[in-house]
Amino acid sequence: MAAIAMTAIFVFGAATAASAQYHVKSGDSLSQIAKQHKMSLKDLISLNPHIEDPNKIQLNDYIVIRSASEPQKDLVDYARSLQSVTAYKFGGNDFPDYVDCSAWAKGIYQKFGVSLPRVSRDQALTGQPVTFEELQIGDLMFFSTRPDKRITHTGIYMGNDYWISNLNELKDVEILSTWGSWAQNYFLWGARHELEAKAV
Repeated sequence: MAAIAMTAIFVFGAATAASAQYHVKSGDSLSQIAKQHKMSLKDLISLNPHIEDPNKIQLNDYIVIRSASEPQKDLVDYARSLQSVTAYKFGGNDFPDYVDCSAWAKGIYQKFGVSLPRVSRDQALTGQPVTFEELQIGDLMFFSTRPDKRITHTGIYMGNDYWISNLNELKDVEILSTWGSWAQNYFLWGARHELEAKAV
């Protein structure tokens, strides 16, 4: 399973790096990058918790920006940046550090102007419902492992047949194929929300 997950990360990263990312060039600083993309420095730092010291960015570091025209890609970039930040904690609500799947999704969407309920089963009642075939980048995905189909998990569709989620205490944040057996067996529906392109 770990090998499959790593393959998914490599393939997704190589094939579909979202255009909303910025890669640090020689002489860059976060304040310059913020100004270039018409963002406040505070907002830029907030969207990049994977940068441990904002005063020490490195050449080719990826920076999550607000592209203004593609908030869905911005949201997915932000979710990806949390792979090195978030640890799964059942019932956790300390975003972005120690959270479960639904608190993780809630915190991400909050950055883009969408206020979601705290738990997955309530999140599944929000937005515009979409089928598996209708999924678009930035849509929420809902799953159930229960016989009664009560929602038990949430993730985010990344585009190109991949999704990302704060999975569990063994895996934390991972990228997986939507065609994987777990997703295919337990996916119920998705939800689409109108996202804000500016800081909220």
